[in-house]
Formats: sequence, structure tokens, C-alpha cells
Amino acid sequence: MAKTVHFKSFSIVQGDIKINLNLDRFSKQFQKAQYELDGNVMNSMVPFMPHNTGLFIDVTRAASAAIQGSGKVYAAYGPEKDEEGRGGYGRFLYEGKVMVDEETGSPWAKKSHKKIVTDRPLRYTRTHNPQVTSHWFDAAKKKDLDKWVKQAKKTAGGG
Repeated sequence: MAKTVHFKSFSIVQGDIKINLNLDRFSKQFQKAQYELDGNVMNSMVPFMPHNTGLFIDVTRAASAAIQGSGKVYAAYGPEKDEEGRGGYGRFLYEGKVMVDEETGSPWAKKSHKKIVTDRPLRYTRTHNPQVTSHWFDAAKKKDLDKWVKQAKKTAGGG
């Protein structure tokens, strides 16, 4: 039984209410919105990514497609990993700084050698992607964030 306390201009009713809500419909909408958002982020990054042969973009796209819908997108996916598990080639391109072998100072290093980041900027080829820049996720976000949000809201049912 609920407890009621009366005051001059209002009353307070204390009681327990239990409601079971089925949010399955929203869950599907939210998952679809997340899937679309992840894809939109990847597509927005491509014009800002280095493109020489297209392999780097293809590998990054494939890695992102494998986890699409998870809320994560690979901005730079390379074939090599450093000791912390970060992509070597992708990280090198994303940071936009020349990396060299710690011992020889050469940009080419054996797999067993450690590379260090210098303060020298990379010079990207602009033939295929004239807007190429380091930190391309940030460039894509600056350009398309409003579009991403609008589409995600629309798909999730709130836009």
C-alpha cells in the first residue's frame, strides 16, 4: 500500500512501481544507426587519406568493415605492429611525421629494429587525394560531423 503525505498545496505519494519495457525495436534501430555511422566515418576519411596505390586505403577499409557496427573504425591499419600493438605503417602515415631506424637513421628498418618519430613532416602524394593530410579522422570530423549526427539520429528514430 502506498504512503501518502498531504501538504497545503500538494501531496506526496510514495510507492513502488515496476514496469517491464521491451526495447528490442530500439535496439535494432540503434545498432543500424551505429553500423551506418561507422561506415560514414570511414567514407568521410578516405579523401584525406594517403593514396599511392590504394592498398593502404583498401586494407584500412577492410579492417573497418570487419568491425563495422561496433562503434570503432580503423583510421589507419597497417601490416606491421609495434611493441604496444599499434600499426607501424598506418601510424607512421597517420601521424604525418617521418620515422627512422633508431640505430641507422634510415627510414627503412629491419623488422627487429625500432623506429622513432622525427619532427620532419611527411610529404604525401596528392595525385589521387588532393586533400590528403595527417590525422585524417580529425579532418573528416571537422567536415562531416553534422552529417554523421543527423544521419545517426534519423536512423535511430530521433531525427
